[in-house]
This record gives sequence, C-alpha cells and structure tokens, in this order.
Amino acid sequence: MRPKITIVIPEPYLPLDEYCRRTGMDKGTARRLIEYGKLPIKPKGNGLVEINMAALTIQALSVYDALVEE
Repeated sequence: MRPKITIVIPEPYLPLDEYCRRTGMDKGTARRLIEYGKLPIKPKGNGLVEINMAALTIQALSVYDALVEE
C-alpha cells in the first residue's frame, strides 16, 4: 500500500524574473521554453508572465510515479 502524502505549494505562480533568479536560468532561455510549451505559465491576463509552479510540481510527480511503477 502506498503512503499518502501532502504536498504544499506555497507559491503556485512565480513571476518570470523570480523563477529565473531562483533556478539560475537565463531569462531568454526561460522565454524560449515558454514558447516551446515546455515551461507552463499562468494564462495571461495582466501582461505579467507567471510560471505555473503547481503544474511543474505535478509534472515532476508524474514522472517519478511512472518510474516507480516500472
């Protein structure tokens, strides 16, 4: 039986500048990843580009889950 865990995402969205600062990623690289659809963003509403950290967390957990099941 798998244990149940709770994951808290304190900031579900991060502005692009803050995401780049925290990850050390160049802003141009992040923008290209967004263009290619590899870095999920919040639907644009106010012109501010925000990275969807919740989607990245789910993606990482899905990859892990697939590896564990093999």
